Amino acid sequence: MSPGGPHDAPLTPRRVTPPGAAGDSRNQGRPRAAGGPRGSGPPRGQGRPFGDRGPGRGPKPARGKPRRAEPPRDLDIVHEDEHLLVVDKPAGLLTSNMPGEKRPALFDMVKFYVRDQKRQRGTKAWIVHRLDKEASGLLVFAKSERAFRWLKEDFRSRRVHRLYLAVVQGEIGASEPAAPIGLAAGSTEPRPSRQKPGGTIQSFIQDEEFGAAGSVELGQLARAERFAPRHGPAVGPNEPKLAITHYRVLESGHGRSLLQLRLETGRKNQIRIHMKEFGHPIVGDPRYGATDDPLGRMALHAAELGFTHPATGQSLRLSSPAPAGFYKCVGVEPPKRPAPASPHPVVPAPIEPAPNEPRADDPRSATPPATDATPAAETSWDHVAAWYDALLHEDRSDHFANVILPGTLRLLNPVAGMRVLDVACGQGMLAKRLVGLGVSVTGIDASPRLIDAARARVPECRFEVADARDLSALNLGPHDAATCVMALMNIDTIEPVFRGLAAVLVPGGRFVAVVLHPAFRAPGQTSWAWDEPRTPRNSKGAPAGRAPKPRQFRRVDGYLSPGQSPIVMNPGRAAHGNEAVTTMTFHRPLQAYIKALADAGFVIEALEEWPSMRRSQPGPRAAEEDRARREIPLFLGLRAVKR
Repeated sequence: MSPGGPHDAPLTPRRVTPPGAAGDSRNQGRPRAAGGPRGSGPPRGQGRPFGDRGPGRGPKPARGKPRRAEPPRDLDIVHEDEHLLVVDKPAGLLTSNMPGEKRPALFDMVKFYVRDQKRQRGTKAWIVHRLDKEASGLLVFAKSERAFRWLKEDFRSRRVHRLYLAVVQGEIGASEPAAPIGLAAGSTEPRPSRQKPGGTIQSFIQDEEFGAAGSVELGQLARAERFAPRHGPAVGPNEPKLAITHYRVLESGHGRSLLQLRLETGRKNQIRIHMKEFGHPIVGDPRYGATDDPLGRMALHAAELGFTHPATGQSLRLSSPAPAGFYKCVGVEPPKRPAPASPHPVVPAPIEPAPNEPRADDPRSATPPATDATPAAETSWDHVAAWYDALLHEDRSDHFANVILPGTLRLLNPVAGMRVLDVACGQGMLAKRLVGLGVSVTGIDASPRLIDAARARVPECRFEVADARDLSALNLGPHDAATCVMALMNIDTIEPVFRGLAAVLVPGGRFVAVVLHPAFRAPGQTSWAWDEPRTPRNSKGAPAGRAPKPRQFRRVDGYLSPGQSPIVMNPGRAAHGNEAVTTMTFHRPLQAYIKALADAGFVIEALEEWPSMRRSQPGPRAAEEDRARREIPLFLGLRAVKR
């Protein structure tokens, strides 16, 4: 099944002409001027056709050097579904315009295409990231606000795979003296005596309002930090930010080198700055020191883009071959391009594509050994089952829909045929999504009411009323993976849970758990607070300038000590006279979860911290509240593997 569901558009790469562009059959028979779908002017936001200088003027004459690349008028779509659109951007085309600009831009073409596809007012598209005008390659756009926020957070959290190809000046090889590489331009750090075919470049890059941006020297950065405000870190748009680029030499020849570059951070013009300071500017990039331009364009191409699908949680890895000229620049033949094929999620194969029920002759189908721990207390949510069921199914839990569910799917990385045990499954929200991906799910929960709701909504799955601390009571059989979403902090002893899971999972089976972040969101021990800086005053006591803006922070009064707290799940409604919905939450430091998993035979291989996707209502403190909300995580997700 494709990542966007059964109603996705075809995934085969294709070229689509936006409404009004040359080749659009929908406008045949209607009079129009060149470049516009209707009337006598160009389409909104697109300007004249490329190379058109107006009536009677003709194309701009060449000046004796390679002509700069002129992008086509249509979209080269690599992947599309109901949530996102991935386009192969040509060189010479802006990703998007600044406010008030009317130059041709890819984002305008995307908006035309999405609106024409839906054929209804209010249809939007969102820009997630950008490529320089002179560069080419893969760009992803969101077709819903939910997908936009998810993808933006993935980029911000550095969970997106980005691979570039670039041709740079100079043959980089083992025999060449090392060019300056370091933490910043002008750094006096010792450097290797010989260049290696691969390495890492890092510096602190500062944007400049006018002119080319560049790295900041360490001494200058230290001086800036010394005089930084004491009430929090510098977050201004022009503050120096760490930039890290990994490079590998693929080919060298004709005085040039073909590099593969992987971004760990995504600063503006990062690759161009680093290649210039490396001593090997990108060919065709005079702004950053290039003197060679054999292609009539900057030789930088975004070749691979990998990310988690915002709806299914599956991994997507898309690619775009670099232009053949990149290889010819270094004297090698370009690789043969494979036939176009639908991109597929890059996911691990299932451990064993077994049927839903274990085979009778499978030695792993024996009942797991009983645990030696006795359940300490009844913590079932049966008494709040009706409220919890309505909360999720009426879409009143934006955290679950926008953060928890897609994040869980990303860590789980499900594939068709996988067998998953969903512990504390509730009313089967995760199970329903997994079934749609071809996964076989068994769900257990201590609440009979929630299990009844799950059976009604997801009849394809097996649901059982059971205590997560005593899985031996069920004949579950072997499973490839297990999940426990937002429930471990409601179980008073977790050691028997992990031991029971280890007995059920096959060797190499994965376990995904999601909890409230124990460091920043411990109930009763953490809270939001504001730092109100004082207005500076002169010697006479008069104000000497504007007061720094207030900063919001998370106050932590306790962390290492375990504890328990009753939680009112509907504080807003309870404050207006409704009956309070109360459950019990058990706090543990992170080390308690890790120790219990290790003792049960698990190895943790992934840990993610997820902030809230909510946005504050407009107001004087909204921007600062949103900043703090994005910086301080709300949930913690981890993936452990059975040894």
